[in-house]
Amino acid sequence: MIYNSPEITVFTEFFGASSFAGMHKPDEPKQLILFDVETNRGIVPPEQFVQDFSDLAIARVVYRGKLTGQFVEDVRAGKYGVAEGVVCKGGNSPVDLWMVKIKTNAYMKKLQQAFQDDWENYWE
Repeated sequence: MIYNSPEITVFTEFFGASSFAGMHKPDEPKQLILFDVETNRGIVPPEQFVQDFSDLAIARVVYRGKLTGQFVEDVRAGKYGVAEGVVCKGGNSPVDLWMVKIKTNAYMKKLQQAFQDDWENYWE
């Protein structure tokens, strides 16, 4: 698809090997991973995004299918090999687009250890 818009916003995750909860080690190499693109029509739907931007460094697709309770449990249990969690997206156009974050139980424990009573400020 050709993107012709007066303004295009790209959303990325900035991180290094030791990054945690938005904190980074200054001398460690970092990378940017693209996870969303927005034009004047709205955010590019998930399947279109993967099709159009998969030649760039984009977030890894770990699952395609219906969002189920079992999938949520599997992510929380760490069955998809992600350190923090996943962002689930659905819809075929900017009008019916939806998104939800699911984080792993291991990440929750790490947050609780690092931030104690304030850990929920860093949660989903």
